[in-house]
Amino acid sequence: MIEIFKADECLTSKLTAFSNQFFDEKWSESSFSNEIKKPNSAVFCAFYDNEIVGVACVENQFGDGYLHNIAVDDEYRRQGIAKWLMDKCCEFLLSNGVEKIFLEVRKSNTNALNLYKKCGFETVSIRKGFYANPTEDAYSMVLEMKK
Repeated sequence: MIEIFKADECLTSKLTAFSNQFFDEKWSESSFSNEIKKPNSAVFCAFYDNEIVGVACVENQFGDGYLHNIAVDDEYRRQGIAKWLMDKCCEFLLSNGVEKIFLEVRKSNTNALNLYKKCGFETVSIRKGFYANPTEDAYSMVLEMKK
């Protein structure tokens, strides 16, 4: 059974190992530790058999939510885990008075784009050359949540 909960500092090494497989920008243990310690941020983990199979990092930045990243292990995709992680992120932000979530996504990342559209995100602009390795444009997207 998949369980989703907010990460604590004892998970930083597991989070780092997971992120190195899936995030474009690698996060160090100290990056995760700092994010976990901040009261306006949350790192949510999806676990199966005591192993991380999904992660989402979200932050309240001056009243607006920002999704730093979200990833699900290839073997566990298409089971609704990313949607559950997004739901946890939205709950956290709503409980902190946030009504909008912003994110950037590679134009070529159709799986992520489909998830975000399913969650209600809308494209607001294109950021030219936003990503490196390889260089690629990004869609800037926003979700307006209801309290």
